[in-house]
Formats: sequence, C-alpha cells, structure tokens
Amino acid sequence: MNKLQIIIIPFLLLVQTLFSQTKEIKGDTAYWYKRNVEFRKTLDLKDFEKSEDDFNFRFWNHGQVIEISKDSSVINGVIVNYIYHTKKANRSQTETFTNKILLTSKQSQNVYNIVQNSKILELPSDKNIEKWSQGMDGITYIVEHSNKESYWQKNYWTPSSQDSIPEAIIVMDLVKEISDTLKLKEVYTKFKETLPKKGCYNSGGMVNMCYVSNSLELGYSGATKLPLGFFTSYSATYIGKTKINGSSSLQYNFDNNGFHHLNLQIAKWNIFHKNSNLSDYIAYNYQNRNVNINDRRNKFENHQIKYGLNLKKNLGIGVGFDYLSRNYNKIGGHFYASKWFSKLNVSTTLSTSVFENQINYKAEIFKDINFNNGFPVNRISFGIGYEDFMEYKDLYFSFRILI
Repeated sequence: MNKLQIIIIPFLLLVQTLFSQTKEIKGDTAYWYKRNVEFRKTLDLKDFEKSEDDFNFRFWNHGQVIEISKDSSVINGVIVNYIYHTKKANRSQTETFTNKILLTSKQSQNVYNIVQNSKILELPSDKNIEKWSQGMDGITYIVEHSNKESYWQKNYWTPSSQDSIPEAIIVMDLVKEISDTLKLKEVYTKFKETLPKKGCYNSGGMVNMCYVSNSLELGYSGATKLPLGFFTSYSATYIGKTKINGSSSLQYNFDNNGFHHLNLQIAKWNIFHKNSNLSDYIAYNYQNRNVNINDRRNKFENHQIKYGLNLKKNLGIGVGFDYLSRNYNKIGGHFYASKWFSKLNVSTTLSTSVFENQINYKAEIFKDINFNNGFPVNRISFGIGYEDFMEYKDLYFSFRILI
C-alpha cells in the first residue's frame, strides 16, 4: 500500500461516516428545534440525528426528559431531571442543575410499548393539526423520535385546552401513561429535595420557587451614654438540608467606665402559620445591664419571651412576659409591634413591658438602602432608638450592613 492510498482510504471512510449520519429532519424545525439543539448538549443527551440505533424516542415533560433507545433487541432508557437556578431573585445569571436516572430493562420495555401502542409516532406537530390553538401560557410537550433514516421533532402546546380534539387526547394519554408508569412526579420531587435550599428555581415555566436567603448583618451600635458597641445577627431558613427558620442577634454597648448593656435574642418563625397573609414567630430576649442611674451603679437582668404574628400590610404584633431578675424578681407583661413602610424603605418597632406601676419601653426606626446586582453589600441600614428602662433613659443609634 503506497502513501497515497494510506491518505485516501481513511478520508473516504470519514466521508462515508459523515454522510451515513445525515438524516432527513421532519416536523417542527423552527424555534423549539433550534433551542433544543443547544440544550441537548447541556443535558448531555443523545444526538438522534446521528444515532445509528434502530429507534430513539424522547419526551420532554415539565423539568424532565424521558429517553428510550432500541438497538437490535436491546432497549434502554433514562430520565433526566433538570431545573434552572439563580442565586438571588433579582439576578439574571442562571445555571442548570441536572441528574440522570437509568431505567431498568422492564421500565424501558414498558415505555417503549406505550409509545409503540399509541399513535404519537404518526401524529404531526401541533401547527399541522387542524383546530389546535396556540397561546402564551400553559405547557408545551416536545416529542422527538428517529430511526436510521429520519428524525422528527414535534411540539404540542397545552393539549388539555384543545377542546378534546382526537389528536390532543393522544398526547394527553401518552403523557399520563408515561408519567404513571415511571412515577415522574415522585421522581422529580425527590430530585428537588436534593437541591441546595437557597436562591430561586424554575423548571421552565412562569413561576419561581425562591428560598429566603441566609443573611449575616454586621454593624456599629452606640448610645449617648454608652458610645461604644457593635451589632451582629444571622438569619437562616436552611442550614444545609436542615430547615432552621430561625435567627439570632447580639447587641453590646459599653463605655470606658465599666458600664454596659448586653442584648441577646433568639427567634424561630413559621411555627403554626406560614403564608403570604399570616406567619408567626416565638422569640427569647436576654438583657444584662450595668448602668449609671442618678450617679449610682445599677445592675439589671431581664428575660423576655413573646409569641407574635406577622400580618398583612407589613404589620407585626407580639405579646409575652418579661421577668426582671436579680434583686427585683418581678414578672410583667410584654408587648411588641412593628410596621414596615415599603415605599419609604423604613421600619419602625415599639416594645414595652409593664411591671405594676413601672412602664418600660423602647422605640426604634430604621431606614434601609438596598443595592442592585454585583454590589458586595445587599443593604445598609441606619437606625435610631430611644429607651426608657427603670428610669434609665438613653438614645441609641446604629449603622448596619447586610451581607
């Protein structure tokens, strides 16, 4: 064999292979076909246009792809779950989470039989079906199938809204039989349970499922009598896969003369109620003070427990008790109210405790400045508050950043 033959023979074999992979493309080759060419690569799906299998079938469900292949007498299949994820609700950068589940031989055979026994392989795409209406909402089912010579892609927009025309019934029956056979809803639910509990998720529809992001807040806290101090808080809906629905905060004010005010709070929310109109919480608050009242050093320690509701119109209320320990040993009622003014980005709180003829209270107001994408800080808050506690009066001010 000479050198020319060595070069020509592999070239001819390559050309033959390329031509043998070219199939006639049928069906709807407009928007969905072009979109799926790229998305198939993202999901690492088989290229039906080049496959030499005797038969391939692919069904696109909501957030799922079911794929069946038959080569000679061997039938195999796979479920590919997918979902789009953004780290925050207002972020446009999206990533795709996926997982693959190999079907058993029996499952693959069952789905293959369902497809062969239905009329889906002979059914044209919806744009070629008389009386099949189109719309913007709803769900579009995509069906792909191929043999050694041809490849078809077909789209079916919301068959349930097609007035029960025969073609729509064929699609709906196929969807139901495959879904029931493979328990697709249960499979997808288990897939979503494995996802990180943060950011927003979308399976390709109009609705996002968002988790409240865990947040860390840090800042300076001071007062006219206790000018030094700091504030920190952490809120978490989930830590890993464990649901927390809780928060903790620590505020500490002090001066150079040994006086201080420590305020520690732990809270848990969504205990009995969780919806857009009503949610609830329970909170424990511990305070330790060493303060100057009438030129005398006074020490106080109190424990507050309250149960509260967050109502419509950004209004919160709470009620509980306040135990003043150390030398006082008094138990009083504790009341709390908050209001958020969304247009102004301003929040206000008022808390009060009543011990016989003694009324303690604290009023606060915060102004928030929120930042857009790309900024390292999510929010900056400026706050001012006034407290009257056991004849100790002070004006508080703070600066906080939310990370």
